[in-house]
Amino acid sequence: MGWVRRLFGLPSFAGSTNALLVELMLPTLTEVQRAELKKRVIDYLQNTKSPTRSAEEALAILNDASRITQLNLLARAMKELGYKPPLATERLKRVRDPFAIDLVDERTLRAEARRLKWAHGIDPVIGEDPINFDSW
Repeated sequence: MGWVRRLFGLPSFAGSTNALLVELMLPTLTEVQRAELKKRVIDYLQNTKSPTRSAEEALAILNDASRITQLNLLARAMKELGYKPPLATERLKRVRDPFAIDLVDERTLRAEARRLKWAHGIDPVIGEDPINFDSW
């Protein structure tokens, strides 16, 4: 079904789900978990985008990314590390490219937020500003 989405340029519900679930998880993360996730995301950026990129360059790219991209990168790291979302019946989804322009749009984000509210009684909201990983 993913090929249909890519063929017509439709946004991904997986990206929206990840963004909302990770947003819910952010306040519960410990300092150790934050450091572990930051390291995993920086390693991912160094290994996938450019093998000669330094950790400082990867951190700059991470800080300059949109919040949705950052949340999906964190979801990828959380999934690799075995972190479980705060909602027992939900799971983090696989997203091929967290930097994809069509990863999430407002419509899919609202639809996924409505689904989570209906299913779990919570009203998740994405923060407006990108995360500053320098302070993590």
